[in-house]
Amino acid sequence: MSLANDSILVTPGSGATVATELISGKEHQVVLLADKSGHMLNSKDTYIVFTGNTVHVAAARTTLFDIFNATGSGKIMRVVGLYVIPALAAVTGVGQTYEVIRTSAVGTGGTTLTPQKFDSADANLPAQVTARIKATGGATASATLQLLNGSSEETTSYASMASTLNHVPMGGTLGAGETGWVIRENEGLKIDQTTNSAVGNVNIQIVFTLE
Repeated sequence: MSLANDSILVTPGSGATVATELISGKEHQVVLLADKSGHMLNSKDTYIVFTGNTVHVAAARTTLFDIFNATGSGKIMRVVGLYVIPALAAVTGVGQTYEVIRTSAVGTGGTTLTPQKFDSADANLPAQVTARIKATGGATASATLQLLNGSSEETTSYASMASTLNHVPMGGTLGAGETGWVIRENEGLKIDQTTNSAVGNVNIQIVFTLE
């Protein structure tokens, strides 16, 4: 992809310059698109965090993953990708149900996860943004956002395709509006397993931006 090769003045002799590109002998103005938050598309710092293959739990409800944006971060988090990926282990699986839930308190206990940058030059995460696997407390539910159905059976087509399935509805694709789930300060997101079954392993992967 080429960069703009020329520019013009908005006000001849004194105004700010505008980038242009030469096409078929004429200079055309270069336009950069912005999303609803006012940021240029694909310009926001982007991060990924994942649980790795973790065993399902034989309990009525288990928090497999939670992420929280505590007061003082100064940031709005936007979750643009959610992937629930069963391990391709040789098991006779069962249907699994998960809930995506907005939370009003940070999770406690469990194991802390470290999100990684898409670009090493992006800003470090504020200390107030934390993630963990299998929180044993906190992560207080405030609203259920989505119900997901999957399977821990390795021979199903779902298992082989799950790594490509983004469960964020409508516009949760990078560069396509970046709507996603908005997580403001003192809010979080968790994924609960609601099926009572310890069969199989699952990797939950979240992609999010900060603005």
